[in-house]
Amino acid sequence: MMAMDSAKLLDILGNENRRKILKLLSHRPYYISEIVNQLNVGPKAILGHLDVLKRAGLIECSNEQRRKYFYITGNVQLEVSLSPYLYGMEINPIRIDDEEQRRVRQEYSSMNALLNHNEELQRLHSLRRELMLAQRSAQSRIIEIMNLCSEMIDNIASDPIEAEILLTLVWGARTAEMLSNELNLPVSQIERSLNKLKEKRVIIEKEREWHIR
Repeated sequence: MMAMDSAKLLDILGNENRRKILKLLSHRPYYISEIVNQLNVGPKAILGHLDVLKRAGLIECSNEQRRKYFYITGNVQLEVSLSPYLYGMEINPIRIDDEEQRRVRQEYSSMNALLNHNEELQRLHSLRRELMLAQRSAQSRIIEIMNLCSEMIDNIASDPIEAEILLTLVWGARTAEMLSNELNLPVSQIERSLNKLKEKRVIIEKEREWHIR
């Protein structure tokens, strides 16, 4: 799959028919005529959607018996985080190297292959659910801790700029320039606020980076 930013992928997936096409192709490759019949959408529109997905590197096509069939080639996970203190989108490519492919094929190519595959898939689905629950739990704890931090910062900060700086530094050390870029404020203004917070003994500077004290 070619490199793509998360915003571009969200734009592509924002179309309902493209999502339906990808859902169909997640089961098996489909011919254009099959997609048209399944979605009850005109061939011209389907071809347009397929072209968008193909140019994005999500699908490819092959010729078989003088007909093109399409299949998914991308193997990625799109994560969107949205909370009172966090907004972000990230594309995580999912890759398996040649050695791992060989190991899996050797391990699950016995006479009881289907049974082995079924058991392993159930185990992996269970592991995936556990990871999702752990992620939700971590996100809940992040929000609660950030709520506590916000309450403390309200009692420390003299103005909204100081509050924004402290909320940003809670996530990790930053230089004045980094804070300027993230908060979209002049460096001079950031430095004045940093010095005020330093005088309050709330933050400390180490090797040009500012830390919560």
